[in-house]
Amino acid sequence: MRQAWYFLMFSFVVAAHGQIPTPEDLETKAQREAIQDGLEMREVRESPAKDVGEALEKIEGLVKLRKGGIANDVVLRGFQSNNLNVLIDGVRIYGACPGHMDPAAFHVDFAEVERIEVTKGGFDLANQGSMAGIINIIRKRPAPGFSFRPSLQTGSFGYVNPSAVASVGNERIEVLAGYSFRRSLPFRDGNGRRMTEGNNYRPERTGDDAFRVHTGWTNFRFSPATNQSGELSYTRQSAADVLYPYLQMDAPYDVADRLGATYEFRELGWAERLRWQGYYTLVRHWMTDERRLSSLTARDVFGMATFAGTRVLGGRGDLHVSPHLTLGGETFQRNWDAVNSFRTPALVADQNIIPNVNTTVAGAYAAYQRSLTDRIRVGGGVRLDTAHMYVRSRSLNQALFEAYKGETGLAQRDTNPSGHARLTLGLTSNLEAFAGAATSVRIPDAQERYINHRRMGADWVGNPGLRPTRNNEANLGLNLRNGRWFVRALGFYHGLDNFVLVHNQRRRTPTPGVMNLNARSYDNVAARMYGGELSYGAALGRRWLVSGGAAMTRGLRDPRPELGIFSTNLPEVPPLKARLALRYGARTWFVQAEPVAARSQRRVDADLREPVTPGWATLHLRAGWHARGWSVTAGADNLFDRFYYEHLSFQRDPFRSGLRVPEPGRNLYVNFGREF
Repeated sequence: MRQAWYFLMFSFVVAAHGQIPTPEDLETKAQREAIQDGLEMREVRESPAKDVGEALEKIEGLVKLRKGGIANDVVLRGFQSNNLNVLIDGVRIYGACPGHMDPAAFHVDFAEVERIEVTKGGFDLANQGSMAGIINIIRKRPAPGFSFRPSLQTGSFGYVNPSAVASVGNERIEVLAGYSFRRSLPFRDGNGRRMTEGNNYRPERTGDDAFRVHTGWTNFRFSPATNQSGELSYTRQSAADVLYPYLQMDAPYDVADRLGATYEFRELGWAERLRWQGYYTLVRHWMTDERRLSSLTARDVFGMATFAGTRVLGGRGDLHVSPHLTLGGETFQRNWDAVNSFRTPALVADQNIIPNVNTTVAGAYAAYQRSLTDRIRVGGGVRLDTAHMYVRSRSLNQALFEAYKGETGLAQRDTNPSGHARLTLGLTSNLEAFAGAATSVRIPDAQERYINHRRMGADWVGNPGLRPTRNNEANLGLNLRNGRWFVRALGFYHGLDNFVLVHNQRRRTPTPGVMNLNARSYDNVAARMYGGELSYGAALGRRWLVSGGAAMTRGLRDPRPELGIFSTNLPEVPPLKARLALRYGARTWFVQAEPVAARSQRRVDADLREPVTPGWATLHLRAGWHARGWSVTAGADNLFDRFYYEHLSFQRDPFRSGLRVPEPGRNLYVNFGREF
């Protein structure tokens, strides 16, 4: 294990192309600014990834948080959940589950996607809340002519994913429609055990489907004039029986709807482009413990359940005044409501734990970028946002806020500026330096401020007095490249004022109706994250490519003993991770070996009893062929069937099971595709 780690600790992220990249491909990758990266769908189709969280692990600095067989959270440089924006073509969709069963990235299918764009750090001004980064999932667009693209992915653990996308149109009207189905049994880990075994499931339910997901979508584009175009789009995703051994409940159903419209004017004379976008998204989520041992003595089919819903109505406008200057604004309202139910012999109760909270946001921004010389590029911008959050339900338990926080306010307004500046300097024809600084903000969400959940043993209570988190960050790095290879190194630092932290809260004031002495809650702390990323790629002759990447993050916070916060380590920060890829092939075929390793994580949050995670190493193999519209990729992930945990397998309140979910064992897969 130690030898494998030393072999990988200076290696880098795999370059995933459908063929051996040319030197020009490598140079284009190297020229990307360090805050930006991306993933094309052809890269995803070379892997067994089942969702965006798994797919993005190919990019240095991005890892996943596994809760089951699907619906992995995306984690960027140790930031996750509310600290990141995950958008679908600029559209906001939020998960409804208070336990983050259904993150935003879950509500899109790969067959619907063209590419994924990633901006690291607070350098996105166009979208409120991109404090630590933004992941924008770009959908496929219809095109003139006719095309039909069926595909099939199948593999270990009964996984099957047929899909088809068809498009037809001319220069005036284009229509696209698609459908995808994903299904799998529970995966088995490196010890041969199902992910459901030993995780509080009824014995007769351990072999149930791990998930079934249907997704259908359509796009309609029209061009009434040569300088105008519009688009209407609709997507429905219907997921059923999604199992989450990481949590205390599973999801019998999760339904998401996305409706969007855009209109664009180009070549206006006084401006390059004016674009308007409007959207409406809705998620309805039902989760229960009916498959768990905890439901055996229940008065209903479940002992515990939660129905949750979230919806967003929003719009934005962007004016590209010139190639250098962009002005824009956005507004949206998010509503979040969740009711938790107990049907146990000792308790029959319904609690409005997320009390129908509205969050209304309005913001405006200006961004500028320019090449001053052939070797000097500058960029920057400013943004101002105001947000109003207020509780609409009268059924919340305010006594919990009084007992634990001494706060009872049910409305909050936050107004915050953001901004950034970037500089790229060509030191020689092959060496480029880049630097960036940003200050960005994200407001607490409805759960962090207003969750009110009375439980046996310990309550779960929000903090109405939470302040927004401000990220003051700096990035510095180097790009070294020529026509056949590149090396890129980056260091970053995030100073986090009022970072929102989960912690154990002692009851402050005896309050009628509040019997427990302890709760899980949220508070603001001073924190910081710093680390680095390293990537490289080199074409070795005409047939060989070596490439890879490594990334690490360190997360620290200032103790607050009066709140029971003693540990200096931030929770849920991934350890140093690296990978190496060696690919051999030609224009129509390739074979590849890819070892991956992570260091042990011992810098854990002792206050939350976060466990230490041992280091691990594994090997992936894959091969592919494509020609005349056909493509076939086959592979074996975790070839030696190793048993291991990734570090982000522990903390997810309020409904965590306390059990850790290992990674899948040997995973064989085949992906077929055809384009007409």
